[in-house]
Amino acid sequence: MIVVSMTKCPPKLRGDLSKWLLEINTGVYVGKVSARVREALWQRICENISDGQATMVFSAQNEQHMDFYVHNNKSLMPVDFDGIKLIKHLNKTQFQSDSTPGCSNVSGKLIGKRRRNSVSQNSYVLLDIETTGLSAENNEIIEIGIVDVSKGRISSEKNWLVKIQKNIPTEIQKLTGITDNMLQEQGFMLCDVLSELFEIIDGRTVLMYNAAFDLEFLEHNAKKCEIEFPYIHINDVFITAKSMLKGLDNYKLETVSLYLGAENRQSHRALQDCHLLKNVYEKLNKF
Repeated sequence: MIVVSMTKCPPKLRGDLSKWLLEINTGVYVGKVSARVREALWQRICENISDGQATMVFSAQNEQHMDFYVHNNKSLMPVDFDGIKLIKHLNKTQFQSDSTPGCSNVSGKLIGKRRRNSVSQNSYVLLDIETTGLSAENNEIIEIGIVDVSKGRISSEKNWLVKIQKNIPTEIQKLTGITDNMLQEQGFMLCDVLSELFEIIDGRTVLMYNAAFDLEFLEHNAKKCEIEFPYIHINDVFITAKSMLKGLDNYKLETVSLYLGAENRQSHRALQDCHLLKNVYEKLNKF
């Protein structure tokens, strides 16, 4: 179940949301959709709501049994304290002067209980995939990489090359450096990879960049393999970057990385891009 509340919603965006959700009041939508659709809807909202404000609340298997996103509301700042999602309330003086925001009384009590668990100590998994194209139905996953971060430090990482049925398009080989021979000699069967991956990320916070793309491929292939998709809390750093960094020519991972002064450049290899995403995520947290 998800609930979306918006102000100044453009007619086109209202029409897009009405295809998936029921508008029960002006600017308030409810419905039940998959994680992939939910992330795609939120991305569409952030891209099209202009100067309006948006909040999305959805069911989650955590201590609060829910999670939420906020966009364009300068008086509210979501903060994750070791899996507990809180809202920092900024008064007018605070968000205009960009000083340290204060917390509501309720949030303050929760923060007090978890003061030792700062944001930098959160545990999460970074995930990236490489594919032969843009369509989950017509193209294939050729590589999956994950980096497991525990209390702010990398605890482990893993990379899988994936065997596919067709040859890798020439432009994808040039982009990634992955060849057909590499997949034949070093690749694993996708269903085996997904089983192992889902066991690792189940119940975890997973950071992705443009999560809707990765989720579409993962969910599509999970159905083909008849594997249950895991519960994951998704943090789409792409949406965060678009919300925080205004006026960039584009919001590709490498563009955002260069703007923030992150150390690595995008390689279009799954594991290396996970490390780049970690650098970008940490830079955004300090921005």
